[in-house]
Amino acid sequence: MLLLENHTTILLVIHGVLALATVGITTHLVLWMRPLMRGQSGRHRSCRRFALLGVGAYAASMLVGMLLYPSYKVRVRAEYLENPSAITRATEAEYRTRALTAKHNRDSLRFRRGQSSLLEDEDLPASGEQAQAIVDEADRRIGKAARVARWFDVKEHWAALGLILSAAIALFFAAAKSSEGQRVVLRLVWAMAILSSLIAWSAAVIGVLTTAVRSVVSL
Repeated sequence: MLLLENHTTILLVIHGVLALATVGITTHLVLWMRPLMRGQSGRHRSCRRFALLGVGAYAASMLVGMLLYPSYKVRVRAEYLENPSAITRATEAEYRTRALTAKHNRDSLRFRRGQSSLLEDEDLPASGEQAQAIVDEADRRIGKAARVARWFDVKEHWAALGLILSAAIALFFAAAKSSEGQRVVLRLVWAMAILSSLIAWSAAVIGVLTTAVRSVVSL
């Protein structure tokens, strides 16, 4: 049993909500800083609040992600993303399920029409063609899984940078009582805010893509 494996569902939901909050807060900070760049210092206090909320959301999201990481490392990465045989078996099972479902639907239609439920030979897909289709699809999914695993690693490193940037932005707004006369510093802080927001967006998208391929939650 892995750490907190029985709680992956609720942790994944919390992680998603925190990631969404991080995206929203960091994006708002970028937009609210625009008047400061034009010399309007009236939003300094609001930007300070968004900066503090941003670093808090970043930290909370990464903390919950760390709690989920053991389950991801074993259940998602080791057992699927980096396991070509598991991907091939899953692809074969999916194709079998599709074939059985299609046969069941055709049999049901024939039964309603009062026809025989047996399929003629020409209705069955050629086994050779089906086998090749399964191999091709499995190869495509193996390549996709490898890319997702790499993207996830990159996302983790960039998220750490995003947290550092958010902390630096929050430190600036906490120390500065006003934005007046700090145009040069503000430009640097705004660039940091934009990069922090882009990292939050990319991390959220990569997280959704990873979950779409394979989730830590087994229903």
